[in-house]
Amino acid sequence: MPADALALVLDQLNRFILRDDGGGSSDTRPAIWGNVAQLDHPETALALENQLLLSLVNVQEEGALRNTPGAAVGPQGVTYRHPPLHLNLFLLFSANYRNYETALKRLAQVLRFFQGRRVFTLASAPGALPDPPPFEDLSLTVDLLSLSFEEINHLWGSLGGRQMPFALYRGRMVVLETPGARAEGGLVREVDVVGRGT
Repeated sequence: MPADALALVLDQLNRFILRDDGGGSSDTRPAIWGNVAQLDHPETALALENQLLLSLVNVQEEGALRNTPGAAVGPQGVTYRHPPLHLNLFLLFSANYRNYETALKRLAQVLRFFQGRRVFTLASAPGALPDPPPFEDLSLTVDLLSLSFEEINHLWGSLGGRQMPFALYRGRMVVLETPGARAEGGLVREVDVVGRGT
């Protein structure tokens, strides 16, 4: 699911950039998946050059929704499922361009794209994923994160790469849910108390 959520965002971002650039080939993808930690490796650095890179730098469980009930009562009985896992995805958009002006232009396009669109669903992005999609629904809300200089230093230090123009976003509420029931049972319709004295 996280990969599908990011593919949805990446597809819509590429469409926006191509429109903003005045059109272009549908095969052109200015924004691609890319691990910025691999920029120091000669065998992968060339493929990531002159691209806007999307890297997943952290996955975090949404603690406020951790205690979702794992049982649902229906007319036929009780169905027990594993509670869904609600995730926050931290998305790093890095403008890896030799020309600094181009890098800043791409970064500005990322900021304008998310300023105009914060919520991503399957219904709002037709054709972004295979048909039929691998899940029933998806909702991702994206927020810009503002880091202090110390946090920026830690981020790029942990990635092991040189800093470049970037924006960090948090994608909230990706839900992972295991399909199918874990167990099923009948409803308790009456309680018979035995052995009570009168």
